[in-house]
Amino acid sequence: MPGKDRLLLAGHPHHLVRKSRDQQPVFLDEADYTYCIGQIRELSKEYKLAIHAYCLLPNGLHIVATPLEDPANLSTFMKALSCRTSLRRKHLHGRNSVWEMRYRSSPVEPGQWLLACMCYIERLPVIHKLASSAYHYHRSSYRMRLGKTCQYWLDDPEEYARLGGSIHERAEAYRIYMSNGLDRNEEKMIGTAVERCKLTGSIRFVKEVYRRYGVLGVNRGPGRPRKYRKKPDG
Repeated sequence: MPGKDRLLLAGHPHHLVRKSRDQQPVFLDEADYTYCIGQIRELSKEYKLAIHAYCLLPNGLHIVATPLEDPANLSTFMKALSCRTSLRRKHLHGRNSVWEMRYRSSPVEPGQWLLACMCYIERLPVIHKLASSAYHYHRSSYRMRLGKTCQYWLDDPEEYARLGGSIHERAEAYRIYMSNGLDRNEEKMIGTAVERCKLTGSIRFVKEVYRRYGVLGVNRGPGRPRKYRKKPDG
């Protein structure tokens, strides 16, 4: 597990965040967003990451990804992504980089917390009042998840695959999960965990990480998010 102030765990999903300084805009036109999404896809292949969800906001980006090999690849990926978007900003817009010095990372407990984290970042446009619904925001992975884009290149985790037997069943189950949303405590838990570079998950997950790595990454918050449950027929 590289680094002392950032937890990077092999084989675990991570909530990755990079923000701008002083809320300055990172993306200056629609082409900047499109370029960054393309780079997320390209660089994830180069650095062997499974991308589960993403959301680009005017002042930063959120990604949920699992390292398939060395967890240090998460840092290399984020550095490369930040550099490429900054170079584009410099060459096309004549503007210097506005990124904060470092990105933030929170390992996420597999299972219900992973689904909750995916839901959280895909609902950020609604939380920040950038769109009336996640469906109407074109700069996140949500529309792709529903099959509304030309290509589908997300790496669906097992938790998502268990939502249904087909792509359409999974999309519909997740759509219902998204419409129900998370409560404020769950949103706060996920947000503060990545802000502090702590773990997103239960106390059991914290104890497991401490036992394996000797690092106490506790983040105070609720015990676990609500599970998705299908409504009874009739």
